[in-house]
Amino acid sequence: MEIVWSHSFQLNGHCMNKKLELVPYEVTVRNPKKTTLVSCSLQNNATSFQLAKNPFEKSSYTHGFLTTKSVMDVSKVNSMVKEYTEDGFFEDAIRVYLDFIEYGFPVEFRFFPCLIKAYGGLCDVSKGKQIHGHLLKFGFLEDVYVKNSLLGMYWKCGAGGDAVEMFERMQERDLVSWNTMISGFCQSGDYVKSLTMFGRMVKERGGECPNRVAYLAALSSCGSIQCLTHGEEIHGFLVKNGLHSDEFLVSGLIEMYMKCGDIKNAENVFERIRDNDLVGRNRVVWNVMILGYVSNECLSLALDLFVEMLELGITPDSPTVVTLLVLCSQLLDLAVGKQIHGLILGLSLDDVRVGTALMQMYFKCGDPETGLQMFRRSQYYNLVMWGSVMSNCAQNGYPNEALQLFGEFMLDYGFPDPVILLAVLRACSFLTLKPRGMEIHGLAIKMGFDSDVFVGGALVDFYGKCGDMKYAQQVFHGLSTRDLVSWNALISGFAQNKCADEALMAFRDMQTEQIKPNTVTMACVLSGCSHLSVMILCKEVHCYLLRHWPETNALVSNSLISAYAKCGDIHSSWTVFEKLPVRDEVSWNSILLALGMHGHTNEMFATFEKMKEANLKPDHGTFTTLLSACSHAGKVDAGWKYFNSMMVDYTLEPRVEQYTCMVDLLGRAGYLNLAYDLIMTVPCSPDDRVWGSLLASCKHHGDTKLAEVVANHIFDLDPSSVGYRVLLANLYEDSGNLKEVSRVRTEIKYMGLKKQPGCSWIEVDNSIHIFVAGDHSHDQSEDIYATIEGLSLEMKRVGYIPQIQTASNDYWA
Repeated sequence: MEIVWSHSFQLNGHCMNKKLELVPYEVTVRNPKKTTLVSCSLQNNATSFQLAKNPFEKSSYTHGFLTTKSVMDVSKVNSMVKEYTEDGFFEDAIRVYLDFIEYGFPVEFRFFPCLIKAYGGLCDVSKGKQIHGHLLKFGFLEDVYVKNSLLGMYWKCGAGGDAVEMFERMQERDLVSWNTMISGFCQSGDYVKSLTMFGRMVKERGGECPNRVAYLAALSSCGSIQCLTHGEEIHGFLVKNGLHSDEFLVSGLIEMYMKCGDIKNAENVFERIRDNDLVGRNRVVWNVMILGYVSNECLSLALDLFVEMLELGITPDSPTVVTLLVLCSQLLDLAVGKQIHGLILGLSLDDVRVGTALMQMYFKCGDPETGLQMFRRSQYYNLVMWGSVMSNCAQNGYPNEALQLFGEFMLDYGFPDPVILLAVLRACSFLTLKPRGMEIHGLAIKMGFDSDVFVGGALVDFYGKCGDMKYAQQVFHGLSTRDLVSWNALISGFAQNKCADEALMAFRDMQTEQIKPNTVTMACVLSGCSHLSVMILCKEVHCYLLRHWPETNALVSNSLISAYAKCGDIHSSWTVFEKLPVRDEVSWNSILLALGMHGHTNEMFATFEKMKEANLKPDHGTFTTLLSACSHAGKVDAGWKYFNSMMVDYTLEPRVEQYTCMVDLLGRAGYLNLAYDLIMTVPCSPDDRVWGSLLASCKHHGDTKLAEVVANHIFDLDPSSVGYRVLLANLYEDSGNLKEVSRVRTEIKYMGLKKQPGCSWIEVDNSIHIFVAGDHSHDQSEDIYATIEGLSLEMKRVGYIPQIQTASNDYWA
């Protein structure tokens, strides 16, 4: 029995994220048991509609899509699918198709090319395989066009393996098939397979000339893995087939040569198309050339080419000025950067990429205030710009501003990404704000970023900077993947916290995991060797460096100079310094410190003069080294000369370190009152080190009265300072004031303070022997103490009178 039912209904338009333009039409639905005729009136802005198979069996559908059987109506549905796909509404396009087949309408081939694209846009391989199944079911998979679309869909879904499997089963392959595979491998980062597929294509198609798409993907792969030989072969293939003047392929060739570091060949390609009116005036080609110069650090050539581009009347675009701003950042040339800024305003190149690059340029060129202003004035805020401004603030001495910006970001957005977490963790590390950093750590755990290798490395660095190596190790060992940055953060943390043995053990473990160290790693390891003062370790590290880094590196060489000096080998320090092809301020400071440490004061002064002749400006570290050497050598006049030169000749305001050196110099020479007066004129707040230096001088010269005044200043700053209390007690003991000795030591006991016992070590025949005060654990302790007793007797025979401690030392326990 045939049942006919007429019904007027409306179709929801907003569910498809756009308004629909629909017209009334009739739909005929047939099935084996009955026929239902529905007359429909379709209107916009509805919320639901009803469709009935018969008057007695009704079903309600919300946000549905209606399709028709007639040829005209199938075309309308196909147009809807195509329109939604092109506009990026992939789910809506798929829903139209699924509703269509749900009512039993026959499927036609014309649906599938757009549908495959829509499924690829979802980047969901499981759903993509559903449309693959539909194609098999309806028998449309024999068409090479459909197969090529499926290949592209699998690559977009990240299912390269499925794409390869399907490609290998294809009996018919056209240029699009090969191009899809070559581009797919390239875009997924498998550049070797991309080139292999390109070679197969040329071979299997009998030398047929590939098209532009294949060439561009192959050239991009060559550049990415710096495979110059294959790149030159492709270049020859292009010349042979007369394609070497194609503007897109010219850009690809220049980019490939620049990435391979072959600037000469890139210039040759560029010069050959200069006279071509079409290609020679192509802005993209000029942009690629300028970017290549910048990437290869040929900054002056890049700037000259940009000026020539302007002279030829080629108008720059956003990629051009972004590259030029990167150039200014590398040159640290604020003047040129401001000129580029003016050009940007004149050309109205106002987008988020340009704004971010402009802001970074001001930060890198030493004008962070303007960089912050650029951020505040920007009309385009995205995660990249927020992350950039926070990172630049953290790295350029504005950590407090980075934390403030992070607070603003959280109020506006609520959820940071890993880049922003990295920036705020750097700020916390710089300020050693452990409580705030732990809050950020909690946020990272909450958002699931704590296992991220970059965030994890920043957390290890943060806890290391805050002195909590236990937690740093806990975070480090909790990382699923540990890269070079993570290992460097751990080793650096150990070195900074004077855990030299642990730093060396971590270095060995790192190599066990096949992680190759870099120069930063080696500088941290050398810092550990310096702390241990073990010569054999220093030489082992030096040999390792010679094997793996035959070329001189400034960071490692400077670390070697300091390490050898602290291990007692000033000759090796000087040799490393002399062999440096280029010496920066750190190199000169390192050798000055090494000479001063070994008492070669005159040589140090002469080296300082050579530093000035090399047109290198001394910094605060340089003068700290000079003043410290003057203090130990008792050269008061030379100390005053350098102290005044620092302010007059180099406009450097003295810091606490330089004032401490001057106080120590005057105190050692017996000018105690002058040293005290100098402290009282310090513009910054003097710390316990400044006062402690003067207290040691008071002890040396027996000035009890001034020592009491100085000690009060120290104990106000640090009441728990046991070392200075012991020093004061020893001063009272030397002066015979046993009552004050007893009072000070009673205070030490009452406050529960304990002095760390003295420790020393010596290297004999590549073995380290450690000695602690009052220790008898060494296996040769009887012989050692017998030798000390014998030396003491010899000293007494020549007139030495030892000072015997008369008071109890139990507070040292």
